[in-house]
Amino acid sequence: MLGSSASVVGAWQVHQEENQRTRQAFTTSATQIASRLQLAILHEQDLVVGAGSIFIGNPQTTEAVFLQWTRSNNAFEQYPELQSLSEITMVTAAQLDAFVGRVQRDPAGPFSAGEALRISTAGYRPYYCLQTVAQSRHPGTAVPAGTDLCLTDLGPQLLKARDTGRALYVPYKQGNLNELVLDSAVYAGGTTPGTVALRRATLIGWTGMEILPKALLAIALDNHPNTAVLFRYGSGSSQITFSEGTAPSQAQSTSVDLPNGWHVEVLGAATTRGLLSDEMSSGLLLGGAALSILFALLIFALGTSRSRALRQVEKGTNELAFQAFHDALTGLPNRTLILDRMEQMLARTRRRPRMVAALFLDLDNFKDINDTLGHRAGDEVLIGVATRLSRLLRGEDTFGRIGGDEFIVLTESSATSSAAEALAERILNELGRPFEIQSVPTPVTVTASIGMANGTAISPDDLLRNADIALYHAKAAGKFRYAVYSDQMKEILDDKHRLNMELHAALTSHQFFLQYQPTITLATGEIVGVEALLRWRHPTRGVLAPDAFIPALESTGLIVPVGRWVLETACHAAATWEALGHRITLAVNVSPKQLQRDSIIDDVEDALLSSRLDPTLLLLELTETTLMREAEVTIYRLLQLRRSGARVAIDDFGTGFSSLAYLQQFPIDVLKIDRSFVAGLVAADKSRAIIQTFVQLGKALDLEVVAEGIESQDQRDQLAALGVDTGQGYFFWPPLDYNDVIPAQLSSGAPALNLIDTVPWR
Repeated sequence: MLGSSASVVGAWQVHQEENQRTRQAFTTSATQIASRLQLAILHEQDLVVGAGSIFIGNPQTTEAVFLQWTRSNNAFEQYPELQSLSEITMVTAAQLDAFVGRVQRDPAGPFSAGEALRISTAGYRPYYCLQTVAQSRHPGTAVPAGTDLCLTDLGPQLLKARDTGRALYVPYKQGNLNELVLDSAVYAGGTTPGTVALRRATLIGWTGMEILPKALLAIALDNHPNTAVLFRYGSGSSQITFSEGTAPSQAQSTSVDLPNGWHVEVLGAATTRGLLSDEMSSGLLLGGAALSILFALLIFALGTSRSRALRQVEKGTNELAFQAFHDALTGLPNRTLILDRMEQMLARTRRRPRMVAALFLDLDNFKDINDTLGHRAGDEVLIGVATRLSRLLRGEDTFGRIGGDEFIVLTESSATSSAAEALAERILNELGRPFEIQSVPTPVTVTASIGMANGTAISPDDLLRNADIALYHAKAAGKFRYAVYSDQMKEILDDKHRLNMELHAALTSHQFFLQYQPTITLATGEIVGVEALLRWRHPTRGVLAPDAFIPALESTGLIVPVGRWVLETACHAAATWEALGHRITLAVNVSPKQLQRDSIIDDVEDALLSSRLDPTLLLLELTETTLMREAEVTIYRLLQLRRSGARVAIDDFGTGFSSLAYLQQFPIDVLKIDRSFVAGLVAADKSRAIIQTFVQLGKALDLEVVAEGIESQDQRDQLAALGVDTGQGYFFWPPLDYNDVIPAQLSSGAPALNLIDTVPWR
């Protein structure tokens, strides 16, 4: 009886394990099918993105150019499932007549020669989504000319693709065919802007394609016989399903979710069988007739199962231990193991005169690789770095990854740092060679910065901290180099941290204040404007000039709230002067961090609204390098600022690297010539020629020209002779307190006098 019961239990256990393995294999197979389907869709999206590239270069692309592109790329031959490929553009009501004229002048497009274009569902709407150029496998099934796709089922998807910047794929019924439509938004400049507002403002249109999904499903089912796949979109009564393959009766199924609301259901042969239908379980059951044999087998099974279980536990324990001390991506030691090895190395130095060097390595601009090439390429680069440097180091050295793109090298050497510095040089040279990355067609170049610290009687945490401080200085010095730690580095860093903390307190404690440096008309000496200059009344160090704290405000991001305060305070001051009858132009500097945010538009509008200052009196000053950062986005924000009524100036003009041809695209009102050109005006003909060029450029672009840093009568005379309109500098006025601006303006206007000597102020 005992033998029979044991045989049934054993047979049932074997049967259950076999069913579980088969079920798991089916689930894995279903996941592979879903992944292959998703890869096939991505392959289709590559064609959509490629087609969009021709519209980035020329939004007015003709049908002839589009036809040539599809033929040169063998689009319909390489993609047999492709039914049509087209460009769609959003046309406002005001642009509609011009659009109709354009497409009727290009009769080779989707419209017949001589045919009048009729917009479907006539009547006023704020915008229309209309097809401009298209190629179809079967021209007779093409979308009718003038169809407003924003009124079809595709409309919400097109707007969603525009606002998210992501390619989408949705079902679409074309005649009697149920098709799959892929669409991707195309933006000016070829990159996806960071905000919804910018994506809407820079939209060129969409590229889209219609495909037969059965071909993609067939690709996904390749090498999976007796299997069916259902590709579903939506839910309930609105569900749409594409299917392919044949599933046997009583099939088992499993589902996999994909992005954009899609689901994949895979059906395959059922594997759950009865106890006696399983050869292993039935054999075990029949063998139970011999109790003694069964008992012996049972004892043996228990013994081997225990041994196997112990081996599995040991294996799992070893794997967990490895994972606890090693990086999952590269297999290198992680921070925990590195600190342990560092402790061992430092302990050895107490017994013999050796020095431990820690090299903290950080890849330069690694974020750009992830952002432009994708995280997969970034992972391949990290693995490549780990492989190269592992081959470069000695066996007794320790090399590990502590996270992100940060690596640590530990090495022991003699009592000097020369060996470690030579190692740092070799590492930099090794990383200088391009990396071949599978997911990227062209080699990827990577550089690194290295911070090095040496020590003996020091803790692992302190040694790692010192290396990190040295790395910070290597980055600040220009990257792609190494720096060796010194106590002075720590003092500089401590001073910076202290300054950052004091700056946070300065804003809340009202320690900032403004002074105003007058701008005068060179011909008359009259004050016509002021530039608001930020000052810090430090509680122990006295009044600090901007050079002492503006870089820290920029690096911490505090420049944004401080800049907002400057705008509000200066606008209220100028509004008070205006109310007293003194219309004085107010110039306010705008930092790169401020211009990188859409909030700068609200900040300016709020300052103007709360102060009631005439917007035409506000002049926003930006440096040349600030303008050239993300130029397309900058132009959009400047246009929004101009709509508020404020004007825009380029400060320190001539010190940046902007193209003069590109400069005319910016909505600029004023050029401020940098003081370095004014300083060299008297002694150098070259400076005079440069300033003359700037003046001619300003006149050509209808811009006011202002000179900064005027310190002598000779400079003033030459600038006036060259045609410079206005200027500022200590020759005329230093920065003034708020209460001194009106008295100074009232006393100004003597064209040949140095007003510093003749007009008093507090």
